[in-house]
Amino acid sequence: MKINEQKLNEIKSYLIEKIFRNPDIMFSDEMMENDIPEIICGLFEYLHISITGESYDYMFHWANKCGSWVETDFFDKIIEERMKQKGDE
Repeated sequence: MKINEQKLNEIKSYLIEKIFRNPDIMFSDEMMENDIPEIICGLFEYLHISITGESYDYMFHWANKCGSWVETDFFDKIIEERMKQKGDE
């Protein structure tokens, strides 16, 4: 299955509705302790860049609508740290 911008927009709308504007998810101790919203946000960001060539960098806004927050660059930080640990830069 190929993902195009129309499908990407449907994925984005679904994630906004079901995850990032959902206080039951965004304020769940279990979800937040395991970084689940951050992981989803980071993966969507990479998908968006892969499909459009541009960063979306706006899921924080939707999370903020219910009083929460996510970092778009979640994986960038993890990858950078892992590369430092391995001695790669």
